[in-house]
Amino acid sequence: MDHWAKSPRHRLLLLLFVAALVIRIIYCCINPNPYQGLIKGEIISDATEYDMIARTLAAGGGFGYYPDQPTAFRNPLLPFLMAGVYVVTGPNPVAVQVLMIILGSLIPPVLFLLARQIVEPAAAFLAAIAAVFYPSLVIFSVSTMSETPFILLILLSLLYWYRFSITTHGEWMSIILAGVFTGLALLTRSVFGPLLVLWFFYMIFASGRDRWQHILRFAAFCVLTIMVLLPWAIRNHVVFGETFWITTNGGFNLWHRHNLLPPDGTLYSRQDIQQELQRIYRFTRERIGAGEDPVEVTRPFLAQTVRGYLMRLGLEEKEYVDSFQGLNEFQVDRRLFKEAVTAIQRYPLRAVIKMAKNTIKFWDPYHDPNLINRDRRYNLAYGIMAPFLLWGIALSFLQWRRHILLYFAIIAFWCVSVVFILMERFRLPVETIGLIFVSVAMIILFRRAKKPWLPWVVIVSVIVINLIIMQFGGPVLQCVRETIHGIR
Repeated sequence: MDHWAKSPRHRLLLLLFVAALVIRIIYCCINPNPYQGLIKGEIISDATEYDMIARTLAAGGGFGYYPDQPTAFRNPLLPFLMAGVYVVTGPNPVAVQVLMIILGSLIPPVLFLLARQIVEPAAAFLAAIAAVFYPSLVIFSVSTMSETPFILLILLSLLYWYRFSITTHGEWMSIILAGVFTGLALLTRSVFGPLLVLWFFYMIFASGRDRWQHILRFAAFCVLTIMVLLPWAIRNHVVFGETFWITTNGGFNLWHRHNLLPPDGTLYSRQDIQQELQRIYRFTRERIGAGEDPVEVTRPFLAQTVRGYLMRLGLEEKEYVDSFQGLNEFQVDRRLFKEAVTAIQRYPLRAVIKMAKNTIKFWDPYHDPNLINRDRRYNLAYGIMAPFLLWGIALSFLQWRRHILLYFAIIAFWCVSVVFILMERFRLPVETIGLIFVSVAMIILFRRAKKPWLPWVVIVSVIVINLIIMQFGGPVLQCVRETIHGIR
């Protein structure tokens, strides 16, 4: 143990963990709400949804919103993790927050280990330090959301994935760990799949004489990933009588953005949906403000899942809504997926325009709109890091093979958000990985500057520009955003 503690790397990892732990504990003391996200004062329905499923699990009622009413609408890992805590402590969200703070504090040291495989030690350390203080990572570390465990599992997957992919011999433990962590990441959020496809094609076309060795090792990794997913897939088959791997929300998420409903095949463009969502939000906010349990207040609405959106369509869609009667959760999702594909095929130009909009909006420096007045606040930390992120990526092209796994990870998350529902927090894995490129840009900036004061001028200039945009750029950018949104 003494030797472990005295090791420079282990001391560094411990320092990063402790620093992150202190920052997150301080933030939790200032803002202890376990259901809040990036928008101050708002409760995220996903957070209460995970909590209510966890409470049902801990009480022996199965994986559902109510006892003995099973669902697969949400990924299972976080509710099971929370339920394990509740079995010991009772339904106390503070106990889950303690666990989330610990998991969130592991992100900086794991990011350091991943970055150290790819960039020099100074850049890896700078990326990890940035992760200690990065506001979005801190905020979600005290929330009952899937962001923190998902990002940690993604980083662990990439770390061991990188270790076994750089050689054709040995590293079997890395293959095993990569498969396990990837499977757990998919059970936390089902958006990791495109990265597997990208990496497979890369190995086919770029592995040279060792192509088959790499493919066989990758196949072993995929088998291990499937083994992690298999118990949940078996459960789904037993419950629903259908075979599907993880959730019943993929079709809904695609249909949400691409459907045949007027006016433009986007669910949030409908006034009936918007009015109902705002009415529900005001109602739940008033009751929560009066001291009622957020989980119990939101349970009746969230338990409706997709059917809740269908029920809130206007009377003109009654025949369409009634056509879903008698379908189970999986059948509804499968039908919505088919309708979404039909909408894309029938209106290809509209689908391309929507995806082009999401391609731009993915990098939007503004928070998601407030649910009451639709105001949008500027994300200052992201706005400051964005230019250095782009510069770091440009610099990394000189050694693109070394960074290829990071490129693929960014592209994979980007593509999923472009096609499906886009929310600001879905970009957080990219921001976390992007801290590696930001650190590279910073190191190069200080090393290549001919004057010692020049890097500070650049940094201060970026900060000042972002402060000006935050203070005065809202109306201008809102006009640009509305112009883009108005494209049909």
